[in-house]
Amino acid sequence: MNRHLSKLIQKSFSIQTKPTQNYTMPHPIWNKPELEQVSLEHKPALTFGDHFAYYFIQSMRVGFDLMSGYKKITPFQSELVSEKKWINRVLFLETVAGVPGFVAGMHRHLRSLRGMKRDQGWIHTLLEEAENERIHLLTFLNIKKPSLIFRTGVVLAQTWYVALFGVAYMFWPRVCHRIVGYLEEEAVKTYTHMIHEIEREGSPIHSWTTRKANQHSIEYWGLDNDATLLDVVKAIRKDEEHHKDVNHYFADDYTQSKPNPFPPGK
Repeated sequence: MNRHLSKLIQKSFSIQTKPTQNYTMPHPIWNKPELEQVSLEHKPALTFGDHFAYYFIQSMRVGFDLMSGYKKITPFQSELVSEKKWINRVLFLETVAGVPGFVAGMHRHLRSLRGMKRDQGWIHTLLEEAENERIHLLTFLNIKKPSLIFRTGVVLAQTWYVALFGVAYMFWPRVCHRIVGYLEEEAVKTYTHMIHEIEREGSPIHSWTTRKANQHSIEYWGLDNDATLLDVVKAIRKDEEHHKDVNHYFADDYTQSKPNPFPPGK
């Protein structure tokens, strides 16, 4: 009996950890022209909530830049952003960017249960956004593992951000989506700068133009088999632009009954 139970447990464990399994949610697959068509357009702040959201994100960006070494703050630092600093910058960004979608999805899920009515498809879009940001994080972790100090900073930042965003979403969901929209605007800027640096000869990350993407990234974004890290970064940037548009749309007209215009995988 014990031997049979042991075999079942081993079999279950081997199935759960099989690396070839794909459990990702439906998400947009971008073609090559779409990857190049990315807008840096800023959504103007019109209300008090919009202005608060904008300046909140600007203050957060300063913190991101300081913690990751992305910006020079002392005369002893080099003007050049090394590969390590680039990785730290985007890793910290993605650990924060993966929070809002999950928190908002949970809130709307519970609201749907309490109200005993449909959510009109919003929950899926929000959870897919959170998963997509997590995939971004895992992608860069394949390039470099962060230090213990960096991980500690992430834990501290995530703790206060989850609590703050969770409470804020209960009372001001529209402002929260505007915050995410502005956060994604900054993400698009960061990845656009990164792409320029990758394509610039002599930069610390110029090797990414020829460095092959890992198989998981190729499968997730539907890239060519010979895709490089540059192609992956372009796909990530396009994802961020999509999240920006989605959250600004939700912030413009946040209602419980309004159907979600973003179907699964679109």
